[in-house]
This record gives sequence, C-alpha cells and structure tokens, in this order.
Amino acid sequence: MVKIKLNRKRESPMNITREQEALKAYVKLLSNQGVSQRVLVQREFIIIRLATFLDKIPGEGSHYRHAVDRFIASIDPAEIPAVLPVIREFFSFWVKDIKAIAAMSQAKVFNGATPVVMATQDELFKHWYDLDKTVLSKPEEQMLVAFHRVSLAHGLDPLIFKERMRMAKFLLLSLRRVPHKQSHSYRQMVDSNLPLFSALGTQHAFLSVSREFYYFWRGDMIMKSMTEERNRDLAMAA
Repeated sequence: MVKIKLNRKRESPMNITREQEALKAYVKLLSNQGVSQRVLVQREFIIIRLATFLDKIPGEGSHYRHAVDRFIASIDPAEIPAVLPVIREFFSFWVKDIKAIAAMSQAKVFNGATPVVMATQDELFKHWYDLDKTVLSKPEEQMLVAFHRVSLAHGLDPLIFKERMRMAKFLLLSLRRVPHKQSHSYRQMVDSNLPLFSALGTQHAFLSVSREFYYFWRGDMIMKSMTEERNRDLAMAA
C-alpha cells in the first residue's frame, strides 16, 4: 500500500486547497521514486496551470475531463503529448483514490518520462492515408462495428462521423502492438499518436474518440452490444 503523508509545514489544513493538497502528495511520491528535480518542477508547473481550471468544481471524473478539455484548449498543441500523462496521473491524487495510486506505483507509471513516440510524424501520416487499404482481423472488425453502432446514436454530421470512425480504426491498428489490454498501455498509445492529430488540427476530436473507444477495445461494450442483439433476436422470435 502506498502511504501518502502531507508536509503542511506551518500552514493550517483549512488554508490548503484540494488542488494544493493533491499536488503535494503527487510531488512527494514522485520524489520518493527518484524522479529528478528538473522533472518534478516541470510536472508541478503543469498541475499549477491546470489547477485554475479545477478550482471549485465537483470532485468527479466527468467534471475533471471537462476541466482538462478547457485546459488543453488553452495551451500550445505542441505541449499536449507532455502534458497529458501528468494530467492523467494527477487525477487519482485529486480524487484521493489511494488504490489507483498504489496500482500505478507498482506498475512503475511514475517514472518521470513522457511516452516514447513509436513512429515519426511522417510515418504516422503514411499510416493515416493508407488506412483504407489495411485489412482488419475478425476481432478488430467486431470492435469497430460495435463502436460504429453506438456512435450512430450520437446523430453526428456524416463527415464528422466518418472522421471519427477513421480515428477509431487508426487507433485500433496502433493497438496491435500492445500485448495486454491495460489502461496505461492504452494511454501511452494514444499519446504516441497525438503528433499526427495535432498536425491535422483534430487532437481534441481524437482524444474524445480515444476516451470512448477504450471500452470497446477492452471488450466491455462488445459484450453489451452482443447481449442487446441476442435480446432483440429473442424478442423478434417471440
């Protein structure tokens, strides 16, 4: 179990905001795990900037995501790949999810490094433009079909819908290199593809698709979709 102790010095607990308390715990754990002072300062600065968007909002995931979206929209797109891992790590401290912090610590998530880009921007562009030529496996088709079915309910503009499906397929093909369906690996893969969508000016749309598609990749939504289809078949047979 990861123990988190806050060094409040002379400050009264009543004067410490939720964001300050979470930041102190986050920095302390990173420091204990050997993260360099330079990286600590960089990450602390990211959280201080994010904190202005978190102030006085409910401590829930949906509100945190909305705050993150507003923060991301306010910064240089070139910063996004370095900023996202920090924001994701910080969430568990912000909501005081000790179990999640312990799991990330054991998985050595807090290493102070940004995700390694697995392909150059030129290679990413080539994969994007060759997307329609790539053949999917049967399980991959099932994931994309399930995502397609659920996405239809959003009533999106046809061009936006098509672009979202291409993003989902692009992400799905990138995930072929991920051996285990683990959330941290998924996030790293999303981050490694961000340079492409930042260059295309669609990074916010890609991040939105990535959040939704995770549950299809993991299999949760496919099982739900299959159950719903079976129920419809039974209803028609009756």
